[in-house]
Amino acid sequence: MTGWSLAPRLAGPEVPPPERPRLLLLSFHFPPGQSVGGLRWQMLAPLAAEHGWGLDVVTVHPSSLDAPDAARLSALPPDTRVFGVPLRTHWMERLENAAARAARSVRGTRRPAPPPAPGDPAPAGPAPRGGGSYARDEVRWRLSRPRDWLRAYFALRTNLAELDWGLAAATLAQRLIQPGLHRAIISCGPPHMVHEAARRLAARTGLPLVVDMRDPWSLVNRLPEDLASPVVYWMAGRFEPRAVREAMLVVTNTAAARRELQARYPAAAERILTVMNGYDEDPMPAPRPGPRFVLAYAGTIYLDRDPRPLFQAAARVIRESGLLPADFGIELIGNADNYGGVPVSTIAQEEGISAFVTTGPPRPRQAAMEFLAGATMLVSLPQDSHLAIPSKIYEYLRFEAWVLALAEPGSATAEALDQSGVDVVAPDDVDGMARVLAGRVRAFRAGSRPGRPTGVAHLSRRAQAEPLFQLLADRLGLPRPASPV
Repeated sequence: MTGWSLAPRLAGPEVPPPERPRLLLLSFHFPPGQSVGGLRWQMLAPLAAEHGWGLDVVTVHPSSLDAPDAARLSALPPDTRVFGVPLRTHWMERLENAAARAARSVRGTRRPAPPPAPGDPAPAGPAPRGGGSYARDEVRWRLSRPRDWLRAYFALRTNLAELDWGLAAATLAQRLIQPGLHRAIISCGPPHMVHEAARRLAARTGLPLVVDMRDPWSLVNRLPEDLASPVVYWMAGRFEPRAVREAMLVVTNTAAARRELQARYPAAAERILTVMNGYDEDPMPAPRPGPRFVLAYAGTIYLDRDPRPLFQAAARVIRESGLLPADFGIELIGNADNYGGVPVSTIAQEEGISAFVTTGPPRPRQAAMEFLAGATMLVSLPQDSHLAIPSKIYEYLRFEAWVLALAEPGSATAEALDQSGVDVVAPDDVDGMARVLAGRVRAFRAGSRPGRPTGVAHLSRRAQAEPLFQLLADRLGLPRPASPV
């Protein structure tokens, strides 16, 4: 990657304005990185400013990123300072590289594929379910299985590399802290080992710690195939209790995750709160209704997001309603052209609807939003994690489209969408999907057109962020602003 200075400061003034207190955030994912995980605090930054907070952020330096986006930095409040710390090759990986080179020179052997980088989708690979991933109850370490040893190694190496980056980020962050100006340290993960680095920084500086679990840590329910080892849970079990015990606040991104974390750490229950990601208020593309019923998906098909039940339901509706491709179509864009190593086009052909299904490559955010604005119904594919809510759910709530969310009853997704008007169907309920699709298609052909889902104002990011910033002011003894500025 070229075009970026190697200096750590990426955005914001050299000297922080002294007019208001500041928060110090350690987050692997943040602009100029384009990972979806970086959107959480990118979008919280302006809301923090409205509540009287300045923000300093330490994240991955763009020299270590494939496609950094400077435009995402320009959208931050002008006094937000962003600093980058490059990724370093961990000593375990250096040793592995040296051993692999020696082995290749002697025997011509191939080096095992490395695990995915933090935030990357899981690779396709052999797994009993889920297309390259394992559910928690499938994770094993069998001494007779070489692959299990390899997964354990990758899991340990990945966690230690994440901690290594976090400690480097904390070292830089400590140089930025100005007593009396910086009031709290916030760590945002995954990767979750940044919480341990922030915990140590908070202990050194005496500043209170806020642990923001953008996704579950010890409670994570599904792991990518290359990292599906008990080592992941062992590491979480070692480091998570320390962070929870020493944090002033622990933030989860769903109510379900909060309840389970409170049950695990009853002594910390009153310090654990929920701040869902929520939908944002940036400008939206105008809806583009057309005569064709378009069921659209934008994102990645990985882990447990199996499209087969949806295709089976669509096949039934197409057959029973006598639909043609000119009447009805399923359009998917993003990393959505295969599931578990099988092309989506092949899955569509197996279900008899290949003429109705199209896939396309990832698009820049604005182009993806334009694509979604042309849909009649937006679908959220399932995930095998009852504690998490797919980020697409929030995004979909802003469009004038019907929404079909494939989620288990009682899951965090189903709970959040209760009373919203969104169609929530269990991921394996083909009959239920078919009923919803058939009803919406009938209404559409009779002239009805969808509007935005109702009853979702509490799911805006602004509404979700309000309690966090008010609680920060209360816990730190600072006055709340009379109203957002």
